[in-house]
Amino acid sequence: MKAIPFILLFLTYCLNVSAQLNIIPKKSGIMEYSIGNALTYDSIYNVEERSFASLPGQTLYMHGTRDDSRGYYEAFFTDNFLDDGKHQVYKADGLSVTPAKEVVGKYYEVQKVWLQPNLRCCLLLRERESGDEIYYKPSSYPLSMTCLGFYEKLKRYVGQTFLSLAKKVETEDGRIITPAEGAEYRCTDIGLKMNSDGAFLIMEGADGVKAEAFPIRDEVYEFVSTDRIAMLKERYGKKYGELIAFRKVDTGMSKDMVTAAWGEPYRRSEIKREDKTIETWSFSHNRYVEIQDGKVVNVRIYN
Repeated sequence: MKAIPFILLFLTYCLNVSAQLNIIPKKSGIMEYSIGNALTYDSIYNVEERSFASLPGQTLYMHGTRDDSRGYYEAFFTDNFLDDGKHQVYKADGLSVTPAKEVVGKYYEVQKVWLQPNLRCCLLLRERESGDEIYYKPSSYPLSMTCLGFYEKLKRYVGQTFLSLAKKVETEDGRIITPAEGAEYRCTDIGLKMNSDGAFLIMEGADGVKAEAFPIRDEVYEFVSTDRIAMLKERYGKKYGELIAFRKVDTGMSKDMVTAAWGEPYRRSEIKREDKTIETWSFSHNRYVEIQDGKVVNVRIYN
């Protein structure tokens, strides 16, 4: 009889312990990254697919998109939207919109990142000033945030000389101009405007006119640096190196040269003609390259 109180006490203890267990269901296929297991951040990438797993520990600045007068639709949540079920939008105005004033102009520390095989991504952010924890869907507005590490790395371009690729650029007074191909510019600074596409380089021409240019990994969309031209000439020779630097493809180029100039094609196909095989590479903007025996034999560009 004396053993009964002890048994009851033991059972009570077990029930209390069980009540404290935090049982988390397994999320099939979801990878979780925190500061402890985040990949090394490569600051040539901003907030994008290549950098998601390395963002924990980084700081993001919300500069907003070009037009956010209607707010941000299903981009900010109060819980992890990758879980099944309905989820509450952060400071919702109506059903699914977060007003711009609630999130723009603020700094966010990345706490965790969840990735799914289908490229769905969720970032857990902590707003620096208020301490609010917010779950962010980066695919909804991919150009609305800039990583401070990415911004700092852009300073490597300051002082470098660039040549124009004859693409449209916006000047500091809002005009749109198209500098002549090969026109020389120098990077004088970097900048970030609110409600824009993110950080940019400030380029100054020989006439003193300053224009914006946007970085893409280790290149600049509207310009090519003289350092890059020299590197490509050394690797591919003067003729082809210059063509690749100005993103042009010509007959006689190898497959490697084509990808260096235009990147990877979105489609490859083959046609056999007698004893020859013609490989066709298709690129965006109606560009096509025909390759035979590893060399370009024809280039077609349709405007």
